[in-house]
Amino acid sequence: LGEKIMLREYRKEDLTHIIAWTNDSQTTKYLSHMFTLPQTVQNSEDFLESRLRGGSRETGFVIADRETQAYIGQADLFDINWIDRCATVGIVIGSAENRGRGVGSEALRLLCDYAFMNLGLERVQLDVYAGNQRAVRCYERAGFVREGVRRSARFVNGAFMDVLFMSVLREEWERRRGV
Repeated sequence: LGEKIMLREYRKEDLTHIIAWTNDSQTTKYLSHMFTLPQTVQNSEDFLESRLRGGSRETGFVIADRETQAYIGQADLFDINWIDRCATVGIVIGSAENRGRGVGSEALRLLCDYAFMNLGLERVQLDVYAGNQRAVRCYERAGFVREGVRRSARFVNGAFMDVLFMSVLREEWERRRGV
């Protein structure tokens, strides 16, 4: 549990919230290119079903209001590599009214707590479009460090954009959290 939010399991009733943001260009403009094409209800159902089934190379949570458990967004770990003990973060805050309130930073801290304490990972990583300064600041507040840049690597909103690589290591997380 965080101060404002909690990370909880995915539930079937989350589908309506997932469908609501997947075709919202303001929400998806800095997400994966898979959102460039219109998302069908079936796409969202397939994603939710994969989360409900679980798997050994990915896990995830709904970011929910701490009191009501109402859906706010998603925080997932993809491409979990059990040999190298690392995973890639994917996060989305589904509606504009929940952005800019510290929800993303808090969700990332909780997700990293889980990754390092429960899964025993050594490294959590992500990539982010350089033009998405709100997300970059969020990741930095959560302890992620810039590692490098892939120049003009993504075509977003009619222009090429750099992609930043960021990560947080267990040791860095432990120092920040006082573990």
